[in-house]
Amino acid sequence: MICDRCKETIPDGEKCEHMGQNLCEDCYIEAIEPPRTCDVTAVYSAKVARKMAGQTGTEGLTELQTDIYNYVKQDGPVTHEQIMKKFRLPKWQLDKQFATLRHCELMRGFKGEDGKIYVTVWEEGAPGELKTN
Repeated sequence: MICDRCKETIPDGEKCEHMGQNLCEDCYIEAIEPPRTCDVTAVYSAKVARKMAGQTGTEGLTELQTDIYNYVKQDGPVTHEQIMKKFRLPKWQLDKQFATLRHCELMRGFKGEDGKIYVTVWEEGAPGELKTN
């Protein structure tokens, strides 16, 4: 069976049903508990884990996360719609990637003067930065 969301093969006996969709376990968990970008505990955990691993910048990110970061760094600020179009991502997939980048304090969102939400790279000392010693 194929997951209705990510289109990956679901191993026998591991299908989860949610709102009329057949989902793999990962997509089911994301559907019932979507990623939260503003999660202090997740930010703290990501920052501590990256610090312990000696990771800075885009080290430790997936290729897609690195590509999104580099795109926003080069062309930003950009909207979620621009990122989704550039990388051919559905909204749920972008939300997942952005949450990780936000938790690592590499990217952040803000509301522009035009009322649209934009994404930009995180600057040192940005509002809401979590200090870890």
